[in-house]
Amino acid sequence: MAERAEHLVRLRRADSNTKVARVLSVLDSMVAAGEPPMLAVVARKAAVSRRFIYDHPELRAEAERRAAEIADRQASRVSASMRVTTASLRADLENARARDHRLEIELSALKRRLGELLGHEVMQEDSALASSGNASTGARVAELEQALFESQESLARRTEELEAARQINRDLMERLNHGRR
Repeated sequence: MAERAEHLVRLRRADSNTKVARVLSVLDSMVAAGEPPMLAVVARKAAVSRRFIYDHPELRAEAERRAAEIADRQASRVSASMRVTTASLRADLENARARDHRLEIELSALKRRLGELLGHEVMQEDSALASSGNASTGARVAELEQALFESQESLARRTEELEAARQINRDLMERLNHGRR
């Protein structure tokens, strides 16, 4: 019976070693392809459960180490492709300045042209108003001046009446106050 148990333990270890070898092989192929080794993908490609990888900390650590290796390689490729020289930056700056200058000149020309067009439009509207409404405008102005004059006359009369009423009120108050004494 002990012999049978020992035989089962050996078979279990052999199966585990085979699975470990498959996982490491998949990790090698993924790293060679530049593919980040995510544990779910590694488990599926190696035909093992994710639990198997999680139960073997050395496999998990190896997957993390290789993921970091791939990330480092990609970062170095990106930084190498993004390096710029001082000369290229200066050239870009000069090009940007030249473009800015051209745009400023174009903007000032457009502003000047817009001002001219608006000025012509306003002049045309003013001359059209002056020619079409000159007679009727004069009559309306005279009418408004007459109404203003009448309003001012009415205001003056009412002011005089109010001042007279105030004087009468003062006189009455004075008589009333003298009569009580």
